[in-house]
Amino acid sequence: MTHEKHTATQDVTNPSRRNFLKIGGATAVAASVAGAIGAGFQLGRDPDSYVGWGRTEEGKDMFFERDSFRVDYPPTFRKVAQIERPEWASHLFNRTGSFRNAFNEGWTPDMGLDTFPDERIRIYYRDIPDRFEEMLRAFRENESRKANIERLRDQFAIGWAYDCAHEKAAYGTHDHPIKFPKPPEGPPEVADYYFVDPSRKKLDFKSPQHASELVKTMAHQFGASLVGITGIHKEFIFKNMMRGVDSWGEDVPAHWKSIVVIGIPMNWDPMYSAIGYSTSYDAYHKCRLAIGKLQIFLGELGYGSRCQVPGNDYEMTIPPLGVLAGLGEASRNGTLMTPELGTNVRLAALITDIELEHDKPVDLGMQHFCQDCKICATSCPSGSISLSDKPDTVIRGFKRYDFNQDSCYRMWQSGPTAMGMGCRACISVCPYTRKNNWIHTIVREADPRDKTGLTRTALLAMQHNMFYYPEAEAYHGDWNGGHMAGYHQPPEWMRTENFFNVDKTWQYDGNWEGI
Repeated sequence: MTHEKHTATQDVTNPSRRNFLKIGGATAVAASVAGAIGAGFQLGRDPDSYVGWGRTEEGKDMFFERDSFRVDYPPTFRKVAQIERPEWASHLFNRTGSFRNAFNEGWTPDMGLDTFPDERIRIYYRDIPDRFEEMLRAFRENESRKANIERLRDQFAIGWAYDCAHEKAAYGTHDHPIKFPKPPEGPPEVADYYFVDPSRKKLDFKSPQHASELVKTMAHQFGASLVGITGIHKEFIFKNMMRGVDSWGEDVPAHWKSIVVIGIPMNWDPMYSAIGYSTSYDAYHKCRLAIGKLQIFLGELGYGSRCQVPGNDYEMTIPPLGVLAGLGEASRNGTLMTPELGTNVRLAALITDIELEHDKPVDLGMQHFCQDCKICATSCPSGSISLSDKPDTVIRGFKRYDFNQDSCYRMWQSGPTAMGMGCRACISVCPYTRKNNWIHTIVREADPRDKTGLTRTALLAMQHNMFYYPEAEAYHGDWNGGHMAGYHQPPEWMRTENFFNVDKTWQYDGNWEGI
């Protein structure tokens, strides 16, 4: 099961099914829109509501009890065709790296897809040429961003410095790179045992259950907010892709037995202020530290493992593994959505040779919520998220909502961010992406148990009609017809005019930070 800590205060902060009935009447409060909005503003400013970032960082005061919702197979994984494993080019950052290499080698867009140097890219885009054009546009947009960005520095200086601090702490600089966790070197049967001393005896676990309990405990100790465990699922392991070796086929290493998946949120207030004030690197850095430490810990006990960490160090696609590990469900925008964090969750994983006790997936009814909501799709500045009423495309044999990675990446490259990386608008507007206060507790406890859908209907009516959402175009930079809007206005500590002698020439477009 997902690691849940039981304390004397848990009855207050995270009601179980029993004590949830005691506050069951409070669901009426959710329908009392005016009271909820007023209370929500005050509660949204309470630091104790910052899930995964508050005084109980490991999250013991906000866990959702999943055992009642365990199922054998995820409801959002509908197999409708032959299942195929992802190819090398399915990985967005493999494609972007190949484009950069092609440009450096002298290839130009006017030469066309047929002459692109990397055959894997030609094959990938052969049947979707419009998305090839989107990727080319992304690189052009980045040049426009660079040409405009310095004149906006007075407005975004603190946000950009915050972003760069986390990015350089995680990855270092060009002349002093930071490589933690340690990148694999050599074949998996060698690289995965780098931290194992062969002269020392491996400690045998009493049982897979005991092993899972310790692994989850240590993952929390090292900084994870959510932890789940699943098995090896070949359908989500990239073909022809293995770090540490020059070439690789389709084999899956025999010593891979279990996958530990962790989730850590981005800092809430910058995330809500996407695009210009937000960053993914804060959570990326925490993910890398937590998984890297867990790898070393298990190595000291005699067990091999391999880290899967953001932004680009993977052999497998992680969000589906988070679903299979019972952390949440697949959302409309393709990310993992959890009851505690919504879509504000960055993932990392550790593949290990330990026979762990695996968690089952959950059915929380989130797929019905996504079906009715569509707020992420209507707010998407690049129009990358499907507005269809039902999943409308087949991805490697699974029925899913269509999501355009290439146009999404174009928005990454054209937003008012320091390095042209990331948007996160869809995450910030998601109604499930809310802090840990009593209003969110009521909703996350009531909605999965309400088979009538009334809780979902009431919540979405409130979200659509009582909260302000900037127009999708407003998130763009002013050189692209927008005005750098955000779902929230930036928090006070990110506003340069509060601390520096600058001439404030801009207006903020977004909700108050407490909403």
